[in-house]
Amino acid sequence: MFTARYGTATIDPSTTDGAVIAAKPNVIFRVVGGFVVVGGTATNVTFTSKGTGVGTAVTSIIYCGANGGLVMPSPPQISSGEPPFGYFQATRGEGISATTGAGTTVGISLIYIEI
Repeated sequence: MFTARYGTATIDPSTTDGAVIAAKPNVIFRVVGGFVVVGGTATNVTFTSKGTGVGTAVTSIIYCGANGGLVMPSPPQISSGEPPFGYFQATRGEGISATTGAGTTVGISLIYIEI
């Protein structure tokens, strides 16, 4: 069975690789739910797998309209012991960060598991 864990962050506009989930040695973080909310100006968000140096995109650009965002519903409980499918995941040993456009501050809450 996998334990749900939670990561939250408030990322300023025009940020490259703002930390959401800190790296952990030899662990893969798989995002299985969460949400992104932006303020009064449309803003783009891209999630990245971040080790050292510049992060690598693990999602396409997510276009969020003013005062809008994105909801990623969590999957139903899985009792087989297999990890649930997710929306994206980091490379082993790297954290998850977000790169934002020039619009406005972005609120992020993620539900993830460690693999």
